[in-house]
Amino acid sequence: MSTSDIFQTPTELKLEKLSFCPSNAKGLQEWVSNLSILQLGNSSKELFNALLEISELKCPEMLRFDLIQILHPTIDNVLISLEKHFFNQSLITTDRNDQIIELAMLLRSHFAKIYIDISKRCNTQLSLQKFSLFAFNQKKSLQTARMVSTYYALQQLSLLLYQQHLLYSTPLFGQWLVAHQLLECAIKNSFYQTNINQILDTQHQLQTITQAYSQLILLDIFNTHQIRPSEMQGLYLCSFDWAKLVHILSKETTLSRYIIDINKDHPPVFNTDQSSSYKPTIYISTQNLLDHLSETQSKKTGYLSRNEKLFLTPALHFHIHNLLTTNTERRYERYEYSAQLQICFSLAVAHFYLSKGKNFHETLDLENNYQFQNESTFINSMNSNIPAEITTAKTLDRETKQIYPTDVLDISVNGYRIKWTGITPPHLKTGEFILIQENTNSPWRGGVIRWIKQSTEKSLELGLEVLAQDLFPCSAMVKTERHNNNYQPALIVQTTQLDNISTSLIVSGSHLFREKQTIHLRLGKEELKIYLTKAQLITQSFIRFEFELLNDQQEILVKNFINKQMNEIKNHDLWEALK
Repeated sequence: MSTSDIFQTPTELKLEKLSFCPSNAKGLQEWVSNLSILQLGNSSKELFNALLEISELKCPEMLRFDLIQILHPTIDNVLISLEKHFFNQSLITTDRNDQIIELAMLLRSHFAKIYIDISKRCNTQLSLQKFSLFAFNQKKSLQTARMVSTYYALQQLSLLLYQQHLLYSTPLFGQWLVAHQLLECAIKNSFYQTNINQILDTQHQLQTITQAYSQLILLDIFNTHQIRPSEMQGLYLCSFDWAKLVHILSKETTLSRYIIDINKDHPPVFNTDQSSSYKPTIYISTQNLLDHLSETQSKKTGYLSRNEKLFLTPALHFHIHNLLTTNTERRYERYEYSAQLQICFSLAVAHFYLSKGKNFHETLDLENNYQFQNESTFINSMNSNIPAEITTAKTLDRETKQIYPTDVLDISVNGYRIKWTGITPPHLKTGEFILIQENTNSPWRGGVIRWIKQSTEKSLELGLEVLAQDLFPCSAMVKTERHNNNYQPALIVQTTQLDNISTSLIVSGSHLFREKQTIHLRLGKEELKIYLTKAQLITQSFIRFEFELLNDQQEILVKNFINKQMNEIKNHDLWEALK
């Protein structure tokens, strides 16, 4: 069966017996125990075949459920091994990797499908069959099989969506519709709040079908193609805690932030005026989760779960908090536009080009024998008791400094949608700081990669947001007792709105910089103390801060620095830096 209709077409039952072992639990257990997981290629192929045969076997649904439960741990292990091949890998991959991805996707979708089929067939039998008093046990077994297979189906649909997120791909046809149908059946038959652990004597973190469905919708709401694989992993692991804070209701309340029409093959949408064809039946409140995330920012972090302590980074917290507090619907129209865009990646490279091709240490303008550290050395030294050796920061290699031509697909008020073909450089990631330029005569503009999606074969679509046109290279330094000089590349950004000029600072997204912190800002030969007030944007690559001068009288130094840079830009072709 092709994956295009897998979730909405019932599997045909056509096998009288299994070809690889006796069609019973004991025979399958023996077969699994002899399977060599070390031979990943062979074992995954054999498991996939076994999965297909069990799904097509003519047998009672309770037996099918028992058989798939025997395979379940082994399939899980194989899928974890397969997924390692594309976690944090280049987004445009080799043919061999494409085959591994396809196998992992097929295995995961058919794994979910077998539980979906069991749930639906049990439901049909319970609806159509009249059970006599003597068939009480049979009815009870069917009800249990329907309930737990619904739970496992939603669990696998969450893992499938997570897998698709890692690949920046989109859900399959019918994938959302079947999830809604499973929840609808559970609500209709009043088993949506039943504790699965009590039924199965298991220890699942998510205990009910409602919680399993909540996890699925959280993965969609929070993953807008805007985060990196490591953040997706953190999001998935934290979602086990957060799913319990989501309220799924059949009636609208003032806190219903998202809505779902269960008859549509579509994820939750923001609760605004929808077309007349959209008839919401499920209302979702995320207020308790927002309250919890707001509290995690306070100093008392005793109530953070283990996963939150490990994975809830400032960048991920900022991303999620932003989604839960702002209207996330698209505000601007896109317009067709044809052009080539030059693009380069990372704050360090942006600093290089905006400094007219000078390496960072040359821009510091330090009198004596300058001493500074690269960021990783500095952070490592902070985390150890051994004083760091002062080293010269790495100079950028040619590949890192490369400028790439890309094709623009369309534009909006503050950004571009571009197409990317060919190998992806290491810094092509969501949240990465970029410089973009439409032609060699126009100035560089600073921006960020907002989202990435898989497009046609061997190509990606990227959403770029333009942050500012007026960018000026400088450096920032955090003073500590043990380290005198640890300068990091930074950019001063000036924006004008309705004659109101505001200045902000872009620094690396490391743990060096945070809100309510005093740091040193070096502008040419001048060094000022500034106070970082509010973070306007946090990604894994960089943070944009509002800041205040500790000495207001030094305001003139900042103005002079910006004016001097602006005059130099006007009189200098930035492409000279490439010569």
